[in-house]
Amino acid sequence: MKKIITLFGTALILASCSDFLETYPKDGIGSNGMWQTEEHVDLGVTAAYSVMKTRGSYSRNALTDAYTQYAFLMTTGFDELGQRYFCYNTATTSYGVFSTKWECDYLGVQYSNLAIANIPKVEMDEETRNMRLAEVHFLRALYYFDLLTFYSGHKNQDKGIPLYAEMPDYDDAYKARSTPADVRALMIEDLKFAAEYLPWRSTEKGRANRAAALTLLGKVYLYADLWSEAAEVFEQIIDENEKSDSPYSLHGAYEKLCTLSGENNNEYVFVMSFLDTYGNGSYIDLLYSNRSANCSGTNTSIPTIYLANAYLNKDGSEFSWNDHPSFSWDNQAQVDALFAERDPRLEATLIRPYALFVGIDNVTYQYRTSYDTGTTPYPCLRANNGYNDYYCWRKFCNTGNETTIRRHSPTDFPLIRWADVLLLYAEALNEAEGPSDKVYNALDAVRRRVEMPGVARGSKDQVRQTIRNERVYELAGEGHLYFDFQRWYAHDPSFDLSTLNHTILGYKGSPIQSQAGTRVFTSRNWYYAIPQSEIDLNPALIQGEGWSN
Repeated sequence: MKKIITLFGTALILASCSDFLETYPKDGIGSNGMWQTEEHVDLGVTAAYSVMKTRGSYSRNALTDAYTQYAFLMTTGFDELGQRYFCYNTATTSYGVFSTKWECDYLGVQYSNLAIANIPKVEMDEETRNMRLAEVHFLRALYYFDLLTFYSGHKNQDKGIPLYAEMPDYDDAYKARSTPADVRALMIEDLKFAAEYLPWRSTEKGRANRAAALTLLGKVYLYADLWSEAAEVFEQIIDENEKSDSPYSLHGAYEKLCTLSGENNNEYVFVMSFLDTYGNGSYIDLLYSNRSANCSGTNTSIPTIYLANAYLNKDGSEFSWNDHPSFSWDNQAQVDALFAERDPRLEATLIRPYALFVGIDNVTYQYRTSYDTGTTPYPCLRANNGYNDYYCWRKFCNTGNETTIRRHSPTDFPLIRWADVLLLYAEALNEAEGPSDKVYNALDAVRRRVEMPGVARGSKDQVRQTIRNERVYELAGEGHLYFDFQRWYAHDPSFDLSTLNHTILGYKGSPIQSQAGTRVFTSRNWYYAIPQSEIDLNPALIQGEGWSN
């Protein structure tokens, strides 16, 4: 969405994330200079969109995969919010990892509320007015969804978050937590309004659309375990998509997803759109990529052996190292042969030993099992610390000179893509009604795209686990896995927390030489702490369990 991207800096002139709790009256921000013309409306809506890309909102959510066993955040100065301290469980309630998201997401709510209150007052075409209102209703729901996910959870027994359906007066600025049901009711209202007035697709990349609004509505129900309601919404999306003149579909080349060359495809339902200019690019390339990339990446986030070992064999059977007793990482032929027989999404997601990567100046590098300066047959790819003993991400890592400005990758980031819609539909329908052809067809379509065999038929419990595994294979690195684990396991007393509490090992199964560290995950890590600064300002807020200053 080029207009939204290029106006990013202008939008943030209105306020910064840290300004939210300075508390503005209902007629506050720009009351004399804003909300007078259609151009002002465009600027106000742009401001609401732009918050997504601030470091505290959706732009850093991809790193949350590292809160599960499938990735990890290594020590680095580029983790500006200190998300790695959440991995080590050493963060206190005053850390930026908690306060920045709270401030930025509530800023998004604030901008949305301002727009909702003021757009009806502006003289403009009714169709355009409804469209702009629909966009900010969608965005308000999007920010509340993020806040509920991080600070509460969506289920009825969770604590909830403060709810602002309009810009508050001073005396009403500091509220206690509202229940998840109350927040859910507002999100449902917002999303139904948005779906009514938004087009199935937007003509501008990055703008909200009906398919995205319905998908988020389905997720609102699904995260609350309202399975039948979720399944009904997802089935509606699939039915409407089949009848649409511009349907969404699975991209033919999975390996092109999450790359610059693979943008503008029919799989992306809703994206954060980026440009390689200052203030308009994505940070993820820097945090995911390696030193041989043009961005001189930091490998801040790394995929773990638990992710690599999870992928199935190409015939659909489970992978086991016991089936390879004579395997040697020093034998390239053995390594190449082993990975050639795995789910192709593995190679598309991460860089393994002896794999190739096109780096700076379009030079092809090879990731060898120990860093060397040789150039035969290719120069050796260098991980951040020079120790080539862990897997590296391939998703979102720009190749050649695609990234021209460090920290400003032009690669779009999908928040919703069609494969996720199909997997969410399969999950909701299986929980609501049990296994069926509709469930299997959705799962098989996702697998068929990468030429994997269809899923095994089985009981409801067996299919549930198949769906959960498939979400890992399909969506790893895209910031969905921690949220999945929250909704699946946070209230499951049988879940073994030790699976998220372990020493981070390299691909050889030994501790990483760079000493990435040991994950410490306790029950408090299912949700973020409410920032202590907010509790100091607002005594009505109750801190999350396990968190203290």
